[in-house]
Amino acid sequence: MLRKPVTLLFFSLLSVSAKTITLSPTDKKWFSLLTGPSLNPGDEIVLLEGRYSDPRRLEISQRGSAQRPIVIRAAHEAQVIFERPDSKQNTLNLAGCQHLIIRDFEITGGSAGIRIGKKGPYLAKHLTFENLHIHHIDGVAITANYPGEIYESLTFRHNHIHHTGGHGEAFYLGSNNKPDGSTNGYLFNSVIENNYIHDLKGPRVSQGDGIEIKDGSFGNVIRDNVIHDTNYPGIIVYDADGKTPNIIERNVIWNTGDHGIQAAADCVIRNNLILETAGEGIASRNHQSAIVGNLVIVNNTILSKRSIRLNLPDKPSGPILIANNALSVEPRIPNHPTITSTHNLIGIQSAYPSEKSPCLGAAHRAYLPKDDFNGMMRESSKDVGAYRHFAQGNPGWAIRKAFKETPKRR
Repeated sequence: MLRKPVTLLFFSLLSVSAKTITLSPTDKKWFSLLTGPSLNPGDEIVLLEGRYSDPRRLEISQRGSAQRPIVIRAAHEAQVIFERPDSKQNTLNLAGCQHLIIRDFEITGGSAGIRIGKKGPYLAKHLTFENLHIHHIDGVAITANYPGEIYESLTFRHNHIHHTGGHGEAFYLGSNNKPDGSTNGYLFNSVIENNYIHDLKGPRVSQGDGIEIKDGSFGNVIRDNVIHDTNYPGIIVYDADGKTPNIIERNVIWNTGDHGIQAAADCVIRNNLILETAGEGIASRNHQSAIVGNLVIVNNTILSKRSIRLNLPDKPSGPILIANNALSVEPRIPNHPTITSTHNLIGIQSAYPSEKSPCLGAAHRAYLPKDDFNGMMRESSKDVGAYRHFAQGNPGWAIRKAFKETPKRR
C-alpha cells in the first residue's frame, strides 16, 4: 500500500527540481553559473539585456536529458551579447555538453564564435543552437572539428552568421582525415536549417566556406539556408562512407568565389536555387578519401555561367542520377555507364518559371522530389527545376538578403 505514494512523491520531487535562474551582466555569478556544475536537467538560465564579457576561458559543460534539456537563452526581446575581449580564446567553448539548447543572443569577438567538443567520456551530442547572431569573429563562427571526435544530433537553426575571419567558415563540422587516410572525426544525424550566411570573404578570410561537413559524416540534412558572398563554396560535403546519404535541399546560394555546392559522394541534392557563382553551380570531384559516386542531383535551378560538372574517376563509387534540372548553360557530364542524365533543360533564364516556360510539364516523373523549393507539394505537376509552377505566380518567399521564410505546405 505504501508503494504508490512513495512513487508519486519521487516523481513529484523530480518535477519541482528544475529551476529558472535569471542573470545579468552585472551579476558576479553569471560566469560561474554558466561554467560550473550547478545546473541539472530541466534547468533554464535566462539572460537579461547587456554585454557579457570576461577574459577567462568560458567553457560550458552542462548536460541535460532527452526529456529535460537544459536551456540557456536571452530574456524575451532582450539584446544579449557575449563578447570576447580578445582573440586569445573562443567566445564560447562547449565541452561534453548533451541535451542543451542555446538560443536568442549575439556572439562576437574571439578566435571562434562557438567551439564544440567532448570532455572526458562525454561526447557532444543532442545540442540545439537557434536564433543566434554570430559576427565579426577572428576565425570560424561555429566549429565542431576536434580530431577523432564524433558529433551526434546537432541542430543549427535560424542563425545569422557573417563577417568571419581566419579560415572563415560559418560552419566547420567534422575534421580532416588522419595521415593514413582514415576518417578523423565526423558528424551524423544532424540538421543545419534556415540559417542566413553571408560575407565570408575579404582580406581577413583565407577560405570562407558557408557550410562545410567533413569526410565520413552521414545522415545530415542541410536545408532552407540563404548563403551569399562566400569566398569558397556555399555548401561542401565529402562522402558518408556508404552510410545514410547527406541531403542538401531547398537552399539558395549566390555570389560565391567558388562552386555553389560541392559534393563528392553519398549525397542527395534537390530543389536548390543557385545563382551566379565563380565556379560551377554544382561540382563533384574526389576529395580526401571520398570517391565520386552515389549522387542524386534533381530539380535544381542553376542560373550561372557554369552549371554542373562531374570530374569522374576511372571507378566511381556508385551510380549518379542527374535529372530535371533547369540550367542556363550546358552541364559538363561525361558519358559513363554509371551516370543517368535525363530531362535536364538548357537555356533557362528565370528562376521562377513563367506560363510559357519550357520547364512546365517537362520533368521525368520517376525522379521528381515530393516538394519544391518553397516546400509546396508537387503532386501531379511535372515541372523541371526547383519550383513547381503556379499560374498566379510564385506563392512562396521572394529571393532577397534575409532569412528564408518557413516553407509553406500544400
